[in-house]
Formats: sequence, C-alpha cells, structure tokens
Amino acid sequence: MQLGPDTSGTELITGGALSALVRRPEGGSPAKGSPALIMIHGFGANEGDIYELVSYVDKRLVVVAPRGPMKVDENPRGSWRWSVPQEDGSPDPVILADSTSKIATLIEQLTDLTGVRVDPTQVYLGGFSQGGLISMEMAATYPELLAGILPQSSFVSPGAEQKLRGGVFRGKPAFVAHGTRDQMLGIEKGRHLKEVLEAGGVDVTFKEYNFGHVTSPESRRDFANWLNPRLRFE
Repeated sequence: MQLGPDTSGTELITGGALSALVRRPEGGSPAKGSPALIMIHGFGANEGDIYELVSYVDKRLVVVAPRGPMKVDENPRGSWRWSVPQEDGSPDPVILADSTSKIATLIEQLTDLTGVRVDPTQVYLGGFSQGGLISMEMAATYPELLAGILPQSSFVSPGAEQKLRGGVFRGKPAFVAHGTRDQMLGIEKGRHLKEVLEAGGVDVTFKEYNFGHVTSPESRRDFANWLNPRLRFE
C-alpha cells in the first residue's frame, strides 16, 4: 500500500538555487524541449509532499519540486517554508522576494540541473497554500518565465495583487482551487485571488470543493485535466 505521495522515479537534485525533487519525462525529451511543471510545497511541508498533486499529470513532462529555503523545525521528515509573516499577518516582502528570486533562478537553470531539455515557453508553476503564494509572486514579478499558474488553497500578497491587477499576467491561464471549509485560509481568500487575476485579464478557471485546507482526488484530477491539454509534445 502506497503511504503518502508517489515519488517513485524521482531524484533529489542539489547544487542549484534550491534543492529539488525531479521526475524526468517518460520517453525522453522532444527536440523542442519538454514542458515543465514546477510545484511549490506549503508551510511546514517538503518537496516530496507536493507530489500528491501530480498523480494524474501527463508523465511526458518534467516535474520539479523545490525545497523551501528556510527550515521550520527539526522534524526528520523535512519541514520547510518560503516566507514569514509580519505583525499584520502579511508575508514579509523582503523574504518573499528572495524566495521568489530563487524560484526564478531555478527555472532558468532547469535544463542544466535536470539534464532534460526544457521548453522555456511551456513552464507551468503550481503550489499549495504558501506554495500558491509563491506562484502568484512569480506571475507578478517574472511573468515572462511562465506559461501559466495553478495556485491551490492559497492567497496573494498586497504587492503581487497590485501588479497582477495592473495586467502583468494578462492573457495567460490560471487554475485556482480552494476548499469551502478551509479553516486556515478561508474560501474568501480563494475568491479574492480569482477576482484579482480576472481584474488583470488572466484567463481564470476557478473551482471550489467541499473540503478544508487539503486537496482531494477530484481536485487533483481537475488540476491535471486543466493542465494536460495545454501541453505540447511535438
């Protein structure tokens, strides 16, 4: 019986901007390069946990799950984060910018780090909770690096909201999912995120589910069914 996410066939890559757990594409890389999915874990989790979300994703793309740069505690299984809150609860903008910059550098290093030719026009970025926050920061700060985003059960920082409302990610797609019983980030956070993206001209698919601060087989299938048709393997 499988316990936890299926991370079979993955390899931990170190030496780049961030350590990352990589699943290389089945069948090798096309001449123009493989699509890539970057998956960002949430607070207190690790790079293996986020593979829960990719169980239905096409196995012909490369999946890269980086490890957060800051340790939360000494849990032997790994407990990491991407930002810390200020007194008002919003993420510290300096720390958030540093984590976002590390993801941007990782994306630019993908081909060298993984040994897989990556198509730079087909890099999608998703994440859960604090990982979704990072995907929104990336869309606001480095939109040229991304083909689309998939924030799950997440929220947006004030700085990213301003940029996204201004249209920096206009015309690109996003898949946003949130639980109506989310006890950590209430459903209003997901609805606000949807409204921000739509205001900035993003092509948003928004899904609400009857669960808390988690994902489910249904939401993971919807995640994959949104992403898979957009991938090109010529």
